[in-house]
Amino acid sequence: MALIDRRQGLWMLASGGVAAMALGVRAAAQPATSEASRQTLALIEKGAGGIGFYEVPGGSPVATLHLGTQPHEIAADAAGRFAYVGHYGVESWKAPGAGGSTIWVIDLHRRALARTIDLSPLGRLHAVRLDRQGRLYVLAEADSVLARFDHPATDDAPSRLIPVGGARSHYLVLRRDGSRAYVADTLSGGVIAVDPEDIGTAPLRRAIGTAPEGMTLSLDERTLYVIDRPAGTLHALDAETLAERNRRTMRGEAVRIVTAADGRLIVANTADRSLTRLDPVTLAEQDRLPLDAAANGLNLFGDTLFASLDSDRVAIIDLRRWAITGGFATGKSPDAAVLA
Repeated sequence: MALIDRRQGLWMLASGGVAAMALGVRAAAQPATSEASRQTLALIEKGAGGIGFYEVPGGSPVATLHLGTQPHEIAADAAGRFAYVGHYGVESWKAPGAGGSTIWVIDLHRRALARTIDLSPLGRLHAVRLDRQGRLYVLAEADSVLARFDHPATDDAPSRLIPVGGARSHYLVLRRDGSRAYVADTLSGGVIAVDPEDIGTAPLRRAIGTAPEGMTLSLDERTLYVIDRPAGTLHALDAETLAERNRRTMRGEAVRIVTAADGRLIVANTADRSLTRLDPVTLAEQDRLPLDAAANGLNLFGDTLFASLDSDRVAIIDLRRWAITGGFATGKSPDAAVLA
């Protein structure tokens, strides 16, 4: 069978209404605090339309890199050489327009744009993740399609396009080996689990509430934790079947969750402007840390957490002491980050 032109193939996918499959990635373990202190934080600043580079832990600005309207998440390769950023392209999910279709490839050593990858007609690129093999996954929210790049440092087109079958595929986590992916499909109120390698395996779907968003996996990857954002309800699901194991109500609206190195969960409570630390089995609250503003992004590196606040600041939290140990001003609307 004749090969299909890349752009023609993407248009066939979009115009054919193929439902998109959601993929999720849990971030791999990151360098510990001592290493973080010798590095630079590359921070997505959505409102500023680019990346701010800051010396950590002091927070001195090092460089800025303008990208375009509303860059969203960022993921870096294991070597710390290249990072990948999705172009969301509209101010909010309610805003009109197709959104952005560009993947920005960032040279972290030079703090410069290395190249771009065009994913049009797929639009509103939101989540970006890398698995243990270094494969890149980019989720197109508007189309509910996941694009996988097996060699992202050199690929100019996806190695695979995976239909998710959602309505607004916003947030994703991924098993470390890439064998299972999970998406929070916000408008449908559901969570979708897919097998990226086998389109013949039917996706699993579970309705959990109004608008699921933040997700993380347990250290053993057997439990998926999902936050229904408006309700502020945390659901613990069996990662194989999506059957519910446990749930708890948080302190009002909550937006992000990460798994610490000791297995405990850290939740960003938007309404309460705090962080809480939970037992991963019972979901009992063990600690609470008040913040000056709500945290919209949680970036965990070893025992150091960089919380991106909606006051255009980053708060630095030492998890061993469960205390804020520093912070610094940023550009507008800081969010996801990597260490460079």
